[in-house]
Amino acid sequence: MSKGTTQMVVVRSAPEGASGLVNGIEVGKTPFKIKLKRTSSATIELRKEGFENAAIVVMPVGNEFEKRYLRWGLDYRLGAMTDLTPSDIKVPLHPALAAEDRGDSYQEMSLQVLKADAMLAAKEITPADHKYIVDHIVKFYTK
Repeated sequence: MSKGTTQMVVVRSAPEGASGLVNGIEVGKTPFKIKLKRTSSATIELRKEGFENAAIVVMPVGNEFEKRYLRWGLDYRLGAMTDLTPSDIKVPLHPALAAEDRGDSYQEMSLQVLKADAMLAAKEITPADHKYIVDHIVKFYTK
């Protein structure tokens, strides 16, 4: 009973506003907090228009109670000997850059920026998301 059967996990993304799914069930938009069972692993997937999907696995690992010589009682049956790791998650989302092999990287970069501009004009992304996407496009093509 000292730690409880669940643990709070915090999920953030950059940029914010990604849809979060835990084991396939939508739970909200980033940033969000969710209580998960200490004894079970969970898959957290983040999805946002214009970005590649990202997935993280949260797993139970032994904590300070696991090191005790005597392991018994209600605490152990409820999961007191494990903590979920990671418990504070920040995922950088990467723009979905379609591979367009036209031979001219400047032209490819321009097309990607134009796609981001169109998404902004259609209000599919926010101005902050647009800036984030364009920054990543420029970094991608100027490596």
